[in-house]
Amino acid sequence: MNAIRVTPLTAAVLGCSLLAGPSGCVSSSTYELAKSNAENAKLLYQNEQRRANELAAGTKKLKERIEELEASLHESREKLARADRDWRETRDELLRLKIEREQARRKGGERSPEFVIHSDAEKSSSGIEPEGAGPKGDPQARDARRRLRELLQQLQSALEHL
Repeated sequence: MNAIRVTPLTAAVLGCSLLAGPSGCVSSSTYELAKSNAENAKLLYQNEQRRANELAAGTKKLKERIEELEASLHESREKLARADRDWRETRDELLRLKIEREQARRKGGERSPEFVIHSDAEKSSSGIEPEGAGPKGDPQARDARRRLRELLQQLQSALEHL
């Protein structure tokens, strides 16, 4: 008869493997729970990463829009400054023309301009036209008034856009 001989070393290996089997392995339910938790964490991470990318793209678009608006504001301010400067120059030119007209009127007579009455002959000979004389007035004054009206319109439209 053949007898199986079990040496003490073989018995120890078999005993350890029997004892280690149930305590060293994870139950299948715990493994499935850990696996589903890992998948959920991965999905959450992907969603957060997608949201972060969307926010970054939105931030980039907003920064570009801010730059465009700042450029537009700068351009509007420059236009407004130019219109203001032109308006002031035109105003100064009109004032200069008005002063010249007054001086020319005073040279014709020493009385105050409110009391000076010019006949039509005097007006045509002196070349002085009353304010509001229309198309027969001084061409420089008409041009200056026209420029002033244009500048005021530009100023008004620039202010409306702000």
